[in-house]
Amino acid sequence: MQRAFRSPIESCTFMRRVGLCVFCVALSEVLVAQQPNCQEVAAMARMAKAASGAQLTTWKQKAGVGYRARLVFSSRMFELHSDRRTAAALLDLIPQNEQQDSVWHTLGSFLCDAETFDDVKLLAKLQTRLPRDLARAVLLVPDKMFDYISYAYVSTQDPDSDYAVQMQSACRAKHGEFVAAVDRLLPEKRKWFVSKIFNPEGCHAIRLPEAE
Repeated sequence: MQRAFRSPIESCTFMRRVGLCVFCVALSEVLVAQQPNCQEVAAMARMAKAASGAQLTTWKQKAGVGYRARLVFSSRMFELHSDRRTAAALLDLIPQNEQQDSVWHTLGSFLCDAETFDDVKLLAKLQTRLPRDLARAVLLVPDKMFDYISYAYVSTQDPDSDYAVQMQSACRAKHGEFVAAVDRLLPEKRKWFVSKIFNPEGCHAIRLPEAE
């Protein structure tokens, strides 16, 4: 029987209990402020499983114009058509503030009162694929490497994140650009990155998902 949640806070509490949303309670106030209507959420879920660019564009018109909808659209478009243009569009959506970061880490949460479990699962799967997609995208647009590297600290605060693991492929394929981007970090951030998150010389992830 489908469980109807009364609010994002209640749904986040449930998701934290079942281990699906680490950041939910901390971000619940942000979610309340950002809560989309359920028609938009359903359209985003359809975008997450779109089988063609045409389908994706059709559902985009019903998903609103917010950051969350643009993220779902750009990530799925890149998965369908992995070229430099779609890669750049996805990399341009790397979070620039706490509110945007909350969207990346709560796609798999209950976003509206009447959201279905199937829609939650579709968006959760897309959320899980984001670190892999970013690692593939930055190979096509290596001049975005610094932005990609810089987000590692924030993303890996989620103990289930495999962001550092996915960075290994980008490091190996574009080692020069990767190391140069790490060297551009502020000294304290670079020290933390190479000691706690990732070894750029050996292209080895230090911060691993808790499940591993």
